[in-house]
Amino acid sequence: MPDALLPGVRAVQCQVDGQLHPLAFLGCRELNYGQRCALPLHPFRLSVPETALAGLLDAPFNSFLLTCREDDLQYEESDLPELKDAGYPDITAMLAGHRPLLAGMLLDFMIGDLLAAIGRASGYRPPRARHWGDVEAADGRAYFTINGVQQVSFADGQVLFEGQGYYGVYVIWLTHGNEGK
Repeated sequence: MPDALLPGVRAVQCQVDGQLHPLAFLGCRELNYGQRCALPLHPFRLSVPETALAGLLDAPFNSFLLTCREDDLQYEESDLPELKDAGYPDITAMLAGHRPLLAGMLLDFMIGDLLAAIGRASGYRPPRARHWGDVEAADGRAYFTINGVQQVSFADGQVLFEGQGYYGVYVIWLTHGNEGK
């Protein structure tokens, strides 16, 4: 299904080197995110309508808030005191009154969740492994992998993510221990 026909993701766009990139083939480097990369890096710009952000991130955002609240109570110290001081607002309230805090949280904690949600909404379905260590079924959807986001900003009803990434994906499979199962 083409990206442009999906409700809630209709106006999400990603440009890599100034060219539109299909959303279903966009991923995020999970290991060493934001670190130096030996592969050639290309600039990207991901534009997500503010109105689509809550639908894409409600569940992981609320789970993150719950974890932060529980940690703050347990340790009597907050890793995100601004979030605690704001009263752990949901994503809609963050958009309404806490944009700098939301931008930081999206940058530091939520980019992988956002890209996974965009991929699912764009029609991506991960392949199923035929057997343990099946390299052909490895989740290699990301023709463009975000290595790091340098800036999250808000403009004209859009949340803008800008940074660098590379073409290709790292695929790591453990091939020992369960051969033949």
